[in-house]
This record gives sequence, C-alpha cells and structure tokens, in this order.
Amino acid sequence: MAGDQSLLFLFESSEDSASTAAALRASGVVPHPKIDQLKRYCLLRLQAGSDFWIDLPPVGLHLSKVDLFPDGRVLLANARWSFQSDARYDLNGIIFDPRTGQANRVGLGDGISDLQIDDRGRIWIGYFDEGVFGGSVGQGGLVCFSTSGERVWEFAANASHAIYDCYALNVSGAEAAIFFYPEFPFYRIGADFELTWKQTKLRGCHAFAMSEAEILFSGQYNDPSNVAYVGQLDRDGTILVRRAYLLMPDGSARPPGRLQGRGRHLYHFSEDGIYRATLS
Repeated sequence: MAGDQSLLFLFESSEDSASTAAALRASGVVPHPKIDQLKRYCLLRLQAGSDFWIDLPPVGLHLSKVDLFPDGRVLLANARWSFQSDARYDLNGIIFDPRTGQANRVGLGDGISDLQIDDRGRIWIGYFDEGVFGGSVGQGGLVCFSTSGERVWEFAANASHAIYDCYALNVSGAEAAIFFYPEFPFYRIGADFELTWKQTKLRGCHAFAMSEAEILFSGQYNDPSNVAYVGQLDRDGTILVRRAYLLMPDGSARPPGRLQGRGRHLYHFSEDGIYRATLS
C-alpha cells in the first residue's frame, strides 16, 4: 500500500527480449547482457473506490517491491542485488515517471525486506540479515534515500542498538518506525532523523500499525495467525503489551496470510481478500 492508503498491485507479463529491447533502451534502462528475458509490468492502484492502471516499461528485473512518490512517480525494486561483479548493472531499483515515460535505475542494496516512501518523497528501506551482513548498501539495517535514490542517512550511524534483521517497517507522514532483531526494541525516526526508542518483551513480530497512543503488533514466533498484541508506552521507557485477536468480518479467526502495516492500519492479504484493522 502507498502512503495515502491506496492499494498497489503489480502484475507481470513476460515478452520476448527482441521485441522489447528498443523500448527498453528508449526508456533509458539498459539491460544486463546476462538477462535474456525482459519483463513487462503494469501497476494497479485502488484508491477510494476507483482504479488506476499504470503501464511500466519493460525491465530486466524480477520486481517485488513497489511504492508511489507524492508527485505520482513509481518506485519499483528487486529485493536482491544482482550482478554484483559489474557496478553498471548493480542497480536493482527503478524510478518511473508515468507522465514522461522516463525511467532511471538506482542502486538500493541487497536483502530488501520492506520499502516505503514518506510524504517528503524520501525512500525508507529495511534490510534482512543477508543485506546487513552481505557488505552491501544496507549494512545499517535501515537506510533513507533521497527522492532521486541517493543515500542520505543510515540507522547504524547514531543508534543505541544494531539491526541484524529489520522485521517490520512503518512509514507515516515524514517519519518512520521499525521493530528489529535481535533485541526487538521499537524505534521511531523523526523527520530530521532524530531517534527515540522503547524496549519491548515481544519477539518475532513482522508487522505493526501505530497511532500516537498505541501500537498493534502482529503475532510472535509460532503464534497462531489470529494472535496480535496491543502495546502502550509506559513511563519507564518500555512498551507494555496485552494479547489481542484479529478477527474476520464474520467473527472467525484471521486465517494465514501476509500482514503489512502502514500508519494506523494493519492490512491482511490472502487469497480470500484484503482486510484492514485500524487503530483509533
């Protein structure tokens, strides 16, 4: 989902590289010689009951991450950093402008666990362990890039904890929040990169929603899919939590599926549909 709470769906259709090479070069995106099959994607945006389709240029990447800039540009990325032997092609992100058709490649690092864009157009990326320990861009565990894809800040530079694996990221407004392994503190990163954090006793939550007063965490390691935790800030600097349950509209327990947090909302994605829990 995007920062304005619109839902984004990325669809792929393969085309023969010979038929798309000219269009690819015209867009400014140069394919790597080892890629013999280019891919064409289209993006569906659902917002306030309306649907918008965006045709994307053919690319030589397996794209799995997507978000929108406030000005309407699209950011697409492969979670893995491919072809590391040649810096020219070590660019696993694409910034595409639907208005002009211009596409620019950017390097976002290996091991992307989540990617979200804030209201200022800055790109926040959390990395899993292979990105942190793989000698790539994401060694800090969380990196903020400019609207053009240049690295402007990383977490490790001024933090009290080290990120081994960024389990959950939530970007809202011009701020970000993260929950990470191994000590599982909850950090907020302000608009000017100021850090505040609270300790939790939770382990292994992979998504959360947040309001000014509460945090809704997904379940911990080995919890059933319908278990969640509501956290509240305590005076001593910890986050107190109580067990809660995620229910479907008919009152049944939430089935297995992917959870994703954005702002006050925790989204459930599965074959049965998309549902949302919201903090007040």
